[in-house]
Amino acid sequence: MTKDNLGGLTGSQRVKDTAKKRGRPKKNQNTEPDKSALERLQEGTKTITDAVGTVSDGIQTVANVGKQVGSAGKQVRRAFNGGSSVVTADSNNVISQAQDLASSYGLKIDELSQTIGSSNYELDDSIPQMTAKEANQINLQIERQNNSLDVAHNRIKQKRKQVRNHKEEWQLVGDLVDLDTAKIDVGAKVVKHEISGTKLQIEQSKLEETEELLEQQIIRTQGVVSLTDGIRREWDLKLDKQHRQLEALEIEIEQQDNRNARKREEVESFLFAE
Repeated sequence: MTKDNLGGLTGSQRVKDTAKKRGRPKKNQNTEPDKSALERLQEGTKTITDAVGTVSDGIQTVANVGKQVGSAGKQVRRAFNGGSSVVTADSNNVISQAQDLASSYGLKIDELSQTIGSSNYELDDSIPQMTAKEANQINLQIERQNNSLDVAHNRIKQKRKQVRNHKEEWQLVGDLVDLDTAKIDVGAKVVKHEISGTKLQIEQSKLEETEELLEQQIIRTQGVVSLTDGIRREWDLKLDKQHRQLEALEIEIEQQDNRNARKREEVESFLFAE
């Protein structure tokens, strides 16, 4: 049974008028037209934009100075154009952003103030009166609608499961990326291991070369040591020769002294012979 059929059984004009009144949308108490969530968000963040204007101007000046530097210095390619509006926005503006985000996924949220109705202790004129039969019929429709709502609720839960599964899939992708990264890290460690092994071989080769140089030096030392005995013997002989030469000179001197002494004696004997 629809709203147009209300009062059809009794022909009550009051019920029909009440139904029409209920179906008529409520007037907006505000004189201004309804604004979109994006417009409200823009108005809510205007103060923030003005507040960060000075900072943005300062950053722009730095960027201009960086451009003048040219190739002599590296420039900052991204300038700061103001912070997030959520920093100073009120709760309504933040909720509006959440609604905009939900709308981008195709989700529309009804205004709760238009669906709850009036106070619990006041008679709501928008609610029509009806007979028990009409109430039963409407209750049956409500039950059927509740069935639809249950289906929608289950579908929403199913969508949430789909979102969770999709999230898990992306987390799995991240895990696979981490796994591949770990493999690359292991490969890098293997390369470092090979580098260390090669460095060890280089040091071993240097050690072998040094040992050969040491053996060559030992051979030279042994040769020098072998020459030492011959050189010592040579100098010993030279010293003996020198001693003998000195002895010969001494003997020659002594003989000369003896000859001189005899000649002196002969001269003296000749002089004193008479």
